[in-house]
Amino acid sequence: MPSQNTQINKFLDALGLNSREIEAYLSLLDNGIMTALELSRQSNIPRTTLYRVIESLKSKGVVEEVVEEYVAKVQAAPLSRLEYLVVDQKNKAEALATLFPQVSKIITNTKTVSQPDTKVLMYRGREGIRQMVWNVLDAKTEIVGYTSHQIDDFVGKRFMNRWREEFIDRKKLGRELVTENYYRSIGGKMNDVDWGKWESRFIHEQTLTIDHQYDIYNDIVAIYNWHEGEVFGVEIHNKKVSHLQRQIFEIVWGVAKTTR
Repeated sequence: MPSQNTQINKFLDALGLNSREIEAYLSLLDNGIMTALELSRQSNIPRTTLYRVIESLKSKGVVEEVVEEYVAKVQAAPLSRLEYLVVDQKNKAEALATLFPQVSKIITNTKTVSQPDTKVLMYRGREGIRQMVWNVLDAKTEIVGYTSHQIDDFVGKRFMNRWREEFIDRKKLGRELVTENYYRSIGGKMNDVDWGKWESRFIHEQTLTIDHQYDIYNDIVAIYNWHEGEVFGVEIHNKKVSHLQRQIFEIVWGVAKTTR
């Protein structure tokens, strides 16, 4: 049952349920129709919190409220309802994918020239790092940077495979510098995955310490930290800062080795 619960957890998470909502839903799935009090005891969710959870689950369509002998109870929605929700999400995703190119052009064309020359954006958590990584695909210039650790295990291999496919399909160019630190993070062996027009060079950590991920593209310097302590990322949007960082990269690139 643990492996089955893992699959259900992933499914419910993809439907947009949070951890408390998943907990409550699984309790209903295991125990059937219950009152709020019974569900609170089964799921160990405080009753005051549970009422909000139930209302949210009802609005998402995964639980139903029924009345038995003047007593309000809740139960997991039938399988047909979940199937409907899956189809609905698929239709919405297809509609978004169809509309995005048009919306993207409209938003780009309506940006005013009065926007500030400098802005700093802060990102937190796994989803924040994923968003930053995806933003790199907007590069109009070559992407250059420093790689401290393999990021696949943190953002997910499926996500990075999709990113790599987009990088190749959009015909992007990229170069990175790595040290022994990176090789330690991948067990000392580079994989044979096709990254298209992406080039790596090695520099000894005695010469340069690379302990964060840096990406430099357009007029942006993106800095990531996920491998220890707080998970965060920062994007600095500034033409001069980006230009300086790119010049420094080129100097280091010139003395780095093509292979370890």
